[in-house]
Amino acid sequence: MAKEPGRIRQIIDVLALVIKRNRLAILWLALATLGPIAAGIVYAAIATGGEPVSSVVAIILGVLAGALGFLIVLGQLTQKLMYSNLQGQPGAVSALIKNQLRRSWRGNDVPVRMNRNQDIVYRIVGRPGVVVISEGLRTRVAPLVEEVRKEVNRIVPGVPVHLLHVGSDGLALKDFFPTLYKIKGKVRAAEIIVVSNRLNSIAKTPASMMPKGIDPTKMRAPRPR
Repeated sequence: MAKEPGRIRQIIDVLALVIKRNRLAILWLALATLGPIAAGIVYAAIATGGEPVSSVVAIILGVLAGALGFLIVLGQLTQKLMYSNLQGQPGAVSALIKNQLRRSWRGNDVPVRMNRNQDIVYRIVGRPGVVVISEGLRTRVAPLVEEVRKEVNRIVPGVPVHLLHVGSDGLALKDFFPTLYKIKGKVRAAEIIVVSNRLNSIAKTPASMMPKGIDPTKMRAPRPR
């Protein structure tokens, strides 16, 4: 098995990719790193009165703050680049749910509905209740969303259901999580697990709706006439 790259190697690779795609990243990273270091040096030279221990501590704190600033800004630039790369791509919401959904939520990056046009529906559970997320063209995916909404109401009646749409005619990817986390919560933490497990055990999925005897990995697209 190939050895996974270390943390420093990963940071270097991410840094190279961010700088390649955004030349201004060098400026922002330099300001975030050198600013705190310079502040620590100035503080050590002026405010400590030349006391050696205090001067060293001030400089060390400045270096640590600079390193933290570097990582924070690099993380923000990386996230912005990720949103830019995923925007408009089928399955973009899946990547966000898989990698960035808060632990207080229960969700699956596998769609609960999809069609041949690559319009996709996901379902997650949190304090607000059940959130049905659609991706693609709103008018095409609307019937699937309504189907999932009715299914949720039938399986877990009384649990609030919210609808979000991500796409060119809906939310941008960068606005997905801010909008999701603004929804007010009414479901208790213990109930989230119960609701999620019940939906996962009873609700239909694309795999469960596949006719028996058909292997989806071996399906071929029909030949054009």
